[in-house]
Amino acid sequence: MHLLRTIGKDGAVPETWTPLLVGIVIVGVFIYGFSKTAMPVAGVFAGPLLAAALGATTASGLMVPLLILGDLFALAHYRQHADWRLIRKLVPGVLAGFAITALLFAFLPVEVLGRIIGVLILASLMLELFRRWGDRDGGELQPMKSWGGIAFFGTLAGMTTMAANAGGTAMTLYLVKMRVSMLAFMGTSAWFFFILNLVKVPIVAGLGFMDSQTLIASLWLSPFIVLGALVGVFTFRRMNERVFTYVALGLSGVTAVWLVIHG
Repeated sequence: MHLLRTIGKDGAVPETWTPLLVGIVIVGVFIYGFSKTAMPVAGVFAGPLLAAALGATTASGLMVPLLILGDLFALAHYRQHADWRLIRKLVPGVLAGFAITALLFAFLPVEVLGRIIGVLILASLMLELFRRWGDRDGGELQPMKSWGGIAFFGTLAGMTTMAANAGGTAMTLYLVKMRVSMLAFMGTSAWFFFILNLVKVPIVAGLGFMDSQTLIASLWLSPFIVLGALVGVFTFRRMNERVFTYVALGLSGVTAVWLVIHG
């Protein structure tokens, strides 16, 4: 990671795109595209990769337009399956998560905050796995009904989005606990992240992370997010409900451990 940080200068698009840098960025963009149409939580692996190669602010400015393009592909395939009731329940917690994270930034280093979030995600994941283990006799798992639990996952989604660019992990755990179908999972995630990324545009632009240079780079990279999205659709159609759920939980666990170790 330290080597990669020397490739791109944070806050500006690199003047020279070496083959190594181009390869790393293409892989990250492809993963983001794949995550939009196959497995939302997979996108959390692209964030650290692009931030290490380009710098966090440059990666943020570069990716927002590409993420919105990926969201449009996801909406094209899954929009009619969204459960808006689940999104509405999540909104107050997400806003609270934004506010809490902004406040904590004044007192805690980003790495410490990332580790706290990782512990919360890991604890939530373990509770879900224990519940599934307890119901392994075939009993039907019931959706989470507690307003406290819903508020917690909304807050966690807001915090992970702001502090660690890992909102897909909290959203994954929330939707798994709400026992939605695969299609409802994808449709709800697609609308949620499309709205979230639209909200990010004026923030990222206002901070100076998005400019004509990042937009040109985004345009050049757009075929790779499209390719990732198309591969994601192909992959999703070949997954069954059980595989989808456990892969999503497994990737959430990897993300949580990564945050605990690296912040």
